[in-house]
Formats: sequence, structure tokens, C-alpha cells
Amino acid sequence: MPLEGKRKTQGSGHKYLNADYLRYLESFYLSSRVTVEGAYSGKHTSPLKGHAQEFTDYRKYYPGDSIRTIDWKVYARSDRYVIKLSELEMMMTCYLMVDSSASMAFGGQWHEKYFGSDDMSKFDYACYLAAAMSYLTIKQGDKVGLTLFDSNIKNHIPAGSTYSHLYKILNQLEKNRVGQTTSVAKVLRESFPLFKHRGILVLISDMLDDPEEIFGALDMYIHKNFEVVLFHVLHKHELELPNISSVNFIDSETRQKMTSIPADIRKSYNKHFNAYIDSIASIAQSRKIDYQLFSTETPYQLALQNYIAGRSRK
Repeated sequence: MPLEGKRKTQGSGHKYLNADYLRYLESFYLSSRVTVEGAYSGKHTSPLKGHAQEFTDYRKYYPGDSIRTIDWKVYARSDRYVIKLSELEMMMTCYLMVDSSASMAFGGQWHEKYFGSDDMSKFDYACYLAAAMSYLTIKQGDKVGLTLFDSNIKNHIPAGSTYSHLYKILNQLEKNRVGQTTSVAKVLRESFPLFKHRGILVLISDMLDDPEEIFGALDMYIHKNFEVVLFHVLHKHELELPNISSVNFIDSETRQKMTSIPADIRKSYNKHFNAYIDSIASIAQSRKIDYQLFSTETPYQLALQNYIAGRSRK
């Protein structure tokens, strides 16, 4: 499986979505676990009541589909996995929110002399995930929107379903630059009126903000019957301090500095940081939020493949 580089792949035209990965994504499908709203024919459960759902067609089973939707009678006859569609199934809308605050710049080109030229920043990792999710959603005939933010909404692209819309999203991801401070909860509240129909809300962030405030804001979406997905992106050297003899730790948002020897604080750091991650995962589980931790050490293609495969088993 080819890995993305920092430059645009020759022939693809887009940094965050190359031609090889497009072919790889053809075998994946992203389904919604909640009822969706819309006026278009599609593949997802409709909230409309009072009408019998009549069979209209089959489509191929993709990784990410629930195995409960497989038509086992067809499989018994033809040895093919297919999904039965009904005429009241609707178009899904996926809302992507990508954190582009200063802390997301950690890693990548700014730290090459410490981590090597192949290191990837959290922001680039988040953009690769967002680009792949955008392509998957539009490829299957659904709608996707993008919101980039730091302490404010920096750019908002309403949901669309065409490939020209996909290119608009990809271009915006490339043009965007990390900002300053983070205010995830504030932006979630400001974004709420922008999302006209319930669907899947995918928040991609390092979550370096007040978790209680964030989940408090996410409750608005849960109460509106959105499916909430949290992609928690952290750099490998946040998850495990690097083996450097002495280092200046600089808060990328407040610019506060602290000099320390990683070996002296590693045990305490691991204890507190792991507790922080466990707390976020626990709160997410209690709210039935789909939580996924991503390390920049894991190729994003593999990480996303594992996530989508895991959705089909839930």
C-alpha cells in the first residue's frame, strides 16, 4: 500500500488524495448507524414513517457495511455478498470538522531535524483522513461538508455530493494553514446551526482542550440524533516521549516554555497522559460516541481501513 508523501503525487493534482489511494478506496463503503434525513434516493435508513419499505435493488457489500444487512439467501445461491436496498432509504450527510489550531502543527516539516524527513504532522494526518472520508462519501453517492477551525470557524463548505464539490474540499484542505489557540467547544456550538440535516458528525482533533466542554457541546448533536464520530489524532512523540537527552517543551498555542530531560519525567508523563486519553475514551463510550485514537506513527491508510472494518462489526 503506497504511503503519501509531503508533496503532491505526480498525476493526482492533490496532496491529500493520490491516484493509488483512490483505487484502494474503491473497495470501501461508509454507512450511517442513525436514521438520516434527505430527499434523495440512497442507501441508508430513512426516518419516514407510515409507508412500507419495498425492495428495489441490490448492491455489492463493502467493508464498513453491517453484516446484518447482507442478503444471505442471495449468498446461498450465488456465493456473492450483496445488500438489499429499499425505496425509502435516503442520502447520508457527513459533516467533517478538522482542527487546524497551532497544536495540530506538531511534527512534520517543522521538526525534521529531530524526527526525520518522513515524520508527519498531526494536521497533515488529519487532512489525509478528511480527504479520504470526503472521497468515500461522495463515491457512494452521499453528501459531505467541511469545517476548518481553531478558536473560530476558519472556513465552512456546506455539504455537497458531486466530484467538483470534492475538489473544492481538497483544495481548501491544501490552502488552509494552522492558526493559533483552540476552542473546540465554542466552534461546535457555532457550527450547530450550519448543519441542516442530521447525519454523521466527524470531529478530527488532538483534543488538547477542556474535554468536559467539548463533550458538553457534542451533546447538542447527540440530542438531535446525529451520529458522532471522534477521530483523536496524536503525534507518536506525544504518546511516547522521544529519546532526547534534554529538550525545551514549548506550548505551540501559549508559547510557554519548560526545559526538561524526557527520561526523568517519562514515567509520570505516561501515567497522566494515558489517564487523559482513557478519560476521553470513557466519556465518549458513555455517550455512545464512536471514538478512535490515531497515532501519526500508523500509516493513515491502514488506520482508516481498520476503523471502517471495525464499524461493520459493531
